[in-house]
Amino acid sequence: MLASQCNLYRAIAMNCYFWSTSPGTAFNVVQWAEGLLHHVVVAVKVFLEGTAISIIVIAAIRTLLKFLRSKKSSGHQEHWVIVRLDLGLALALSLEFLLAADVVSTAVSPSWDELGKLATVTGIRTFLNFFLHQEVDQLETKTHPHERKVIRGKKTDF
Repeated sequence: MLASQCNLYRAIAMNCYFWSTSPGTAFNVVQWAEGLLHHVVVAVKVFLEGTAISIIVIAAIRTLLKFLRSKKSSGHQEHWVIVRLDLGLALALSLEFLLAADVVSTAVSPSWDELGKLATVTGIRTFLNFFLHQEVDQLETKTHPHERKVIRGKKTDF
């Protein structure tokens, strides 16, 4: 057992010596690590964008179903405010995921062009998110305290 451990340590030491003395190997290792990081970043970006798209699609389907159900019920105006509030919250959440995907995509070797695009997209999405949150807050004030409790998931003592 001890001899095999010594052989393993000797092999590791020889491998480290080889990597440190071979011309150009450090550059190859850096290129490999950067390529691996690039693939990980692309996978994370696709996951975040897919999550945002899923949130939007699910929220749109739920809103459509609630709209079709509200045609049959009587309290149409108050119900519609709650439906819009749910959709607004889902859109705000999806914008956050899309913004995170854009930030992650510039993690690997960003160029000035990519940073400029990120700044523009970030500004637009932040602008949209700000006004979306304002509208959500206005819709919340129109709803009754009980409905606000159900939407936010926390108790209110109004």
